[in-house]
Amino acid sequence: MEATSPKAPREAGIELGRIFCCFCVILIHLSSFYLSQPDVSWLWSIAKCASTPVFFLIAGFFFNEDKPFTMYMSRITIRVVIPTIFVMLIIAQLTPWLSGQGTWGDVFKGINFHNFLLVGRILITTWPYDYIPGYNPFISLWFSFALFLCYLCIPLLKIICADNPKARRLKHYILALGVIFFVLRVTLLCLFPQSFTFQHLDWWIEQKPFYWLWLMILGHEIAYYWKQPGFADKWKAKIIYPSLITYLLGGTILFFMTMAFNVDDKGLINQLYFNREFFIYLAAQLGMFMFFVCLDPGKGLISKIILFVADKTFYIYIIHEAVYHKLVEVTGITFYSKLNYLGFGVLTFVVCLVISIFLKKIEKTIISYFSTRKVKKAPLESKEDEVKTPS
Repeated sequence: MEATSPKAPREAGIELGRIFCCFCVILIHLSSFYLSQPDVSWLWSIAKCASTPVFFLIAGFFFNEDKPFTMYMSRITIRVVIPTIFVMLIIAQLTPWLSGQGTWGDVFKGINFHNFLLVGRILITTWPYDYIPGYNPFISLWFSFALFLCYLCIPLLKIICADNPKARRLKHYILALGVIFFVLRVTLLCLFPQSFTFQHLDWWIEQKPFYWLWLMILGHEIAYYWKQPGFADKWKAKIIYPSLITYLLGGTILFFMTMAFNVDDKGLINQLYFNREFFIYLAAQLGMFMFFVCLDPGKGLISKIILFVADKTFYIYIIHEAVYHKLVEVTGITFYSKLNYLGFGVLTFVVCLVISIFLKKIEKTIISYFSTRKVKKAPLESKEDEVKTPS
């Protein structure tokens, strides 16, 4: 979800995919499966196939092995780490009002040190699943931690994704090894569904950067072929609609399989949904990703709007949990019909976008301030060097 500034219309199509995925993440978090609500469950399943893994495919697609590691770390610090901490502290201060456990006036009674300490614990442990009883607006921030861990591995990615025969063989080996590993993972989880050891190990693997790095490598490999002279022109029109069909068909198959096999006695989904149907899930995600890779929004106003909104998607992602919880409290809307479900998702996205525009302006102001200081400092250092250099 890290924002990029693509120039070509095809890249604007990928940015539209980024927006769509962000909206789908909101839909996923609004609701869970309910056995009595198959229409909502189908939409949930379709949204699930366009969620966070696609962001890593996009990151891999745009990954440039020639750019220095320091540039990537500077970028993720400015656009991911600092915004995440900043927004978490704001939400921590506003928690009494956002959670409905206090009034707007309670926010201004003083600094909420207790919640700030809880935010610090989340940042130190990278465990965003505990906050205060009955309210957690940070549960989806595992993505920020996973993305940061992936960026720490960029020196390794630069070796794997280098443009030479030896590196390409290594990349193909890792991609094949990943497929074998996922087959083994799914097999063990299905053979031992009640095993705490396997389930806990699988959570650790899924939440840490192994799978996400593999997706970034896969995204880079797709980009390698796509950017070959004439490749995109030859294949874009041929695969755009099959890709869309793969995405929709995969999500629909997952819906039927889940409702048939993976619903427990309480009507909730168990973990087999994420394991046994893994390859259908991955195929649907790749289908959705390739559809937007092929999509050409043009160079006009639509493309500009897409790039404007896509630039805000990371902020939309990190604030949407807090926003939709407050909107539920204010509106009293339930998600037991398709119209309510989609409508509330759109409302949440729009409100988050408006707030994100403001947050993005703060970010750019800070970046501009430090950039100006750096520019002013550079000539000064240059003059000092001239004085010290003997004629």
